[in-house]
Amino acid sequence: MRENKKWNILWIMLDHVTFRHYKKTEGARPILPAYERLAREGMEFTNCHSVHPLCLPARASMLTGVYAHHHGKLDNGEFADSGLPFYTDYLQQAGYRTGHFGKNHSGYENFAEKGIEGFYPEGYGNPYHTPEYKKYLQKNGYGNPIFQQKWGMATGFGLKEGNVASEKRYENGEYDLTETDNFNMYAGGILKDTGRVHESDFLTSAALEWMEECAAEGQPFAVRVDMWGPHHAYQVPWEMKDLIDEKEILEYPSFQEPPTEKAGMVQDFQKRIWEKNPLHSWEDWQMLMKYAYEQYSYIDTAVGRLLDELEKKGLAENTIVIYTADHGDALASHGGLVDKAGDMMEEVMHIPLVIRWPGMEAGRSCGELVSNLDLTPTVLQAAGITIPDYMDGKSLAGLLRGENAGFREDLLAEHFGHFGIRAAQRVLYYENWKYIATEGDVHELYDLEEDPFERQNLIRLPQYAGIRDEMRCRLVARMDALGDDSEHVRDIRAKLQHSGS
Repeated sequence: MRENKKWNILWIMLDHVTFRHYKKTEGARPILPAYERLAREGMEFTNCHSVHPLCLPARASMLTGVYAHHHGKLDNGEFADSGLPFYTDYLQQAGYRTGHFGKNHSGYENFAEKGIEGFYPEGYGNPYHTPEYKKYLQKNGYGNPIFQQKWGMATGFGLKEGNVASEKRYENGEYDLTETDNFNMYAGGILKDTGRVHESDFLTSAALEWMEECAAEGQPFAVRVDMWGPHHAYQVPWEMKDLIDEKEILEYPSFQEPPTEKAGMVQDFQKRIWEKNPLHSWEDWQMLMKYAYEQYSYIDTAVGRLLDELEKKGLAENTIVIYTADHGDALASHGGLVDKAGDMMEEVMHIPLVIRWPGMEAGRSCGELVSNLDLTPTVLQAAGITIPDYMDGKSLAGLLRGENAGFREDLLAEHFGHFGIRAAQRVLYYENWKYIATEGDVHELYDLEEDPFERQNLIRLPQYAGIRDEMRCRLVARMDALGDDSEHVRDIRAKLQHSGS
């Protein structure tokens, strides 16, 4: 590692990426030069999964280094503060300035009280409505962000009586994003040519200024840059609007296959999407996919510009760069889904991770089972801090040094339901196998090597009884080791321990 001088740490996180599409489909896909650059200059982790398929619990886990069943923030709702330290608490004690620029949505609103500098609206947030964003426009002489919406649909997806989300929809047309609030809608279209007005441009600019200030004062820094995108609404900046030919976007492999072998909440969500979405044929969907892919490509380009500026400012040689996401996007999968689908399918669980650590061998890939939960202890170890025993993640520093032996055999991730459904889920990854257990519903078994799009649930096929039972035993053992024994998983445990069902 390094003696004396501390590494700076730049942790870039995207939200809601179509990364599975990028890695597993043919035809036109997102174009990600910054991701590929960091893979060449650092290490790409090809088997990385989110600790949780929802924003808030995953982000809370990355702040605290523990699973949701330990920090208590189970979904995107409101939960009490567990009182666990943030990783930034340890960094500050070690002499770091800590920053966070962008989306918070972690269930913790006390960032300023924690000594975290930067820009982070409360809750989900909307950067386009903040005074900081307006100052950014004025400073650079940019016009307001004008969104030309070409596709939109209602967002009311409560899935049980008494817990129905409000119906909200913006009709197609032009909107000034500083005045309207369709920032987090199911919508797609183009941002007019008024300058670099996308939220990713604003955030990278603000973070770079802060890093320069830290460097000028001779203080080591650790900063998160959390984009809101490429989450919907898919708002494509003008310079990207013709990047991808929509006719070259091939039909997603499971587009015409409703999730009949998945949990009932997923089937219900898919039906509701189909009823609300005006797009039905793949020819219709190609337009939507184009917007999603182009926005992802633009944000990656903004990351690339930030990396270029690090080089120009002389900061790259002393800065560890982490580039990842909180979770993926179910877009177009399993009968034409959007969003997170209330499930643990690979489109939502498989996420990008590349790490560039100066001085380490470049251009390597690692297929070990890792998670964004592992980034918290990795950052602490990079700063020379002893990793607390209570943390559930494992540092990736050894893998970055080429020490692969015995990292982990299997990986657990968890979920507690979404869209008005309280149904716990657990997933276990082991070798090429994936087991999903859903409270009060079907369990699932997939061979991800042979079936990367989860098109056939193998759980009831007799020839897979042996691997099914092994996966069940492994899942119970992993839950035991992690103290995952709350009331939320009693049904799951009962079914897992009843061999042969």
